[in-house]
Amino acid sequence: MAENTFHVEVITPEKVLISDEVNSVEVPGAHGEFQILTGHTPFLTSLKIGLLTVTKGVEKILISISGGYCEVMPEKTTILAHTAETAKQIDKARAEAARKRAQSRIDNAEKDSSIDIDRAQLALLRAINRIKTKNMK
Repeated sequence: MAENTFHVEVITPEKVLISDEVNSVEVPGAHGEFQILTGHTPFLTSLKIGLLTVTKGVEKILISISGGYCEVMPEKTTILAHTAETAKQIDKARAEAARKRAQSRIDNAEKDSSIDIDRAQLALLRAINRIKTKNMK
């Protein structure tokens, strides 16, 4: 392991997105964003929908996540995300279509009682996050 690096894994139910030695990770914690560097105090926290930034040397990997958990240990950080996509993997047209569908459901919630407004709002937040992540690359 190189000096000032630690091992990070970003894992979803479908795949291991990242398993590498990195310099830092910026994480969208449920109670605020935080950064992990080498030697960080161990802890466990939940995550919200947001941007995860992994820095390895001069390279920054931008990842859209939709919540999950983060465990920080002395030599390794594990991020268990509900979903995760790098900016390069995001299909912007698909994300924009998802945003429009979610917004339409929210707009029609007063007229249609079968619409789950909380679910629609979460879908909207996920779509907006994916679009923002894609635009940052």
